[in-house]
Amino acid sequence: MDQLVNIFLKESVEMELNVGDVYQLFSVKFLEDYDFWWKISIEEMNHAAVIETINDDFITGIILPTDSIEKQVEGLRQMNLIVKERIDQYKLNPPTRLEAFKYGFELENSIGELHFELFMTEEPNSPLYKIFQKLNGDDKNHAIRIDNYMKNNGII
Repeated sequence: MDQLVNIFLKESVEMELNVGDVYQLFSVKFLEDYDFWWKISIEEMNHAAVIETINDDFITGIILPTDSIEKQVEGLRQMNLIVKERIDQYKLNPPTRLEAFKYGFELENSIGELHFELFMTEEPNSPLYKIFQKLNGDDKNHAIRIDNYMKNNGII
């Protein structure tokens, strides 16, 4: 497998795990929202597992635009650093309930944008494209669920 694709997949897995860690942190901090945050955290861990299943045989013959994937790798690296810093920050100085929900909403929209940008130029019938389109849809779904939960529970 191309080294750049390997790095992209590694950073993608790390992103999903980091986001899952954020939500686990929220589930412990906000017990009234435990079930909500825990469920989304588990879904993020599942996303990481799906990405980890991608191997050489799976992407043989798939050509990804090098300039686009390089940009995505850098974007994922930066996002991973930001999320890790935010986790450390929240461990020392926990967010308010509203801040947690706003950050979750922002995070899902940011990740969805990263997933979307890479595959705007990819062949729509590619299996890799389909996986990341599914993840993009899940990101949007998470953002909508966070927004709806906030509204339904008087958080905003």
